[in-house]
Amino acid sequence: MKRRTPLTSLTVLISAALVLSGCATGTGAAGTGASSTPVKGGVLKYRAAGGGKSFDPATTTGYGLAVPVRSLVDSLVFNNEDGTFAPWLATAWEVNDNATRYSFTLRQDVTFSNGEKLDAAAVKLSYQALRDGGAKYAVANQWIGALKEISTPDPYTVVFDLAKPNSSFLQAASTTVLGIVAPATARLPFEKRQEGLGIVGSGPFVAAESRGEEGYTLVRRDDYAWAPAPAGNHGPAYLDKIEVHNIQDNSIAAAELRSGGLDLLHNTEPADKTEFAHSAEITIRRQPLPGSALGFAANVKVPGLDDVRVRRALSLAVDRAAVLQRASAIDVPPKSAYTASNPYFTDQSDKIRTDVEAAKRLLDEAGWRPGPDGVRAKDGARLSFTLVYSPSTISHEPNIAVVQAQWKNIGVELKFGSLTQAELNQRLQSGNYAFSWGSGTRPDADVLRSTYAGVDRELDTIFERILAEPDIAKRRTAAAQASAIILDQAYWIPLYDFIQPLAYRNSTHLPLLEATHLPWLGDAWIDKR
Repeated sequence: MKRRTPLTSLTVLISAALVLSGCATGTGAAGTGASSTPVKGGVLKYRAAGGGKSFDPATTTGYGLAVPVRSLVDSLVFNNEDGTFAPWLATAWEVNDNATRYSFTLRQDVTFSNGEKLDAAAVKLSYQALRDGGAKYAVANQWIGALKEISTPDPYTVVFDLAKPNSSFLQAASTTVLGIVAPATARLPFEKRQEGLGIVGSGPFVAAESRGEEGYTLVRRDDYAWAPAPAGNHGPAYLDKIEVHNIQDNSIAAAELRSGGLDLLHNTEPADKTEFAHSAEITIRRQPLPGSALGFAANVKVPGLDDVRVRRALSLAVDRAAVLQRASAIDVPPKSAYTASNPYFTDQSDKIRTDVEAAKRLLDEAGWRPGPDGVRAKDGARLSFTLVYSPSTISHEPNIAVVQAQWKNIGVELKFGSLTQAELNQRLQSGNYAFSWGSGTRPDADVLRSTYAGVDRELDTIFERILAEPDIAKRRTAAAQASAIILDQAYWIPLYDFIQPLAYRNSTHLPLLEATHLPWLGDAWIDKR
């Protein structure tokens, strides 16, 4: 593989950082059942939380929903758990010294499941469809960056020229969100892509059945032969099918996992998470996803939250030890705006503390006085805020209720409730909310930008510096500065490093995980029942 020196140094040092952070290796993710030899056949029954009828990879930005979608589409490169990159659809790549040009040499034996050929023109069309979709593919386009041109100098070379440096582009190109779809899919209008079976990729599984809001079924592609380089299985998947069940109730899903009605699930209640952590039949991953920590992202345009004193008071009022007591036995305190498993994490726990009396003094200084109902008021307005989130966050509601009680103690009202994804998107775009559920999954310094871009000029300057800097040490310094501003200005109220609970029966084996902790299901198998 050809890579310029700065990017080579970057990947090596990311590897070291992940080892130091205690991130699990791919082999540690396998189930602990009796079989260590892959078993062919079987149906993997997977529970996704908060899913709908769409499984468009470019809009499937949540971790749990992306688990099965990863099997539909391949990416240009594979991002290993240790932070390095390996060949996948691209056999080699070059990056120029200021990260404004990325050139990929493609495999020549890949086809999409509808028979179309994967070549440079197909890759260009797949990316161009996202650019043409604009804000509908907001996350994808932010990750791509300021794209100037995609060129195809020969049938199996695709070159991305960027108007601004983007040292995070290679990591972006490894994600499910930027997974390559067939030309037939790329040409579909956005709305048609959300209907399900229109998604055609080159992955080891093919969408065979859509059950609308209830889920869908993927079947093995028997001619698949271009797995990512680290995979142990380079032929067709071991599994016959993947059945995706959009079970909204976490308790029902947990019961199904216990009984064997499910093999693998994402998201569960704190009590079930604790139980699974001590189960002899079920494995639950204990590593925070490598991204940004969980908490409330403030809308600083909302009256009250436009005052840093109020935001700081709200952060100081949170007793995170009490929140974690209500969470689970495996969630951990936050120490930064980044999770501890992110290679750009720096311990800033001194900026995350509890001081209720200081919180009350700050609110007094800001002019908010206790009203007759105990809620502070100023100029006729009550200090009342609303937190919005999607159904996938429902399992956190008991923990949010702890914060609600703590804020009530200082005279602040918190209202919260889940919205459908469409409702949530509308509220976020219109600015009709006070707090959103802030987190992100991306093993990169750039993960904070998706939540906090446009909030603070100094912060935006640092985000630009991160994108322009290929040197890992300098990127880490800038990342620490970004996290410090977010914490000092209380743009975010940190709660905990959430252990994204991917739980599975020990008869389920997941040998290979990406840096995002997504399992690659082309390698997965289930012991014979």
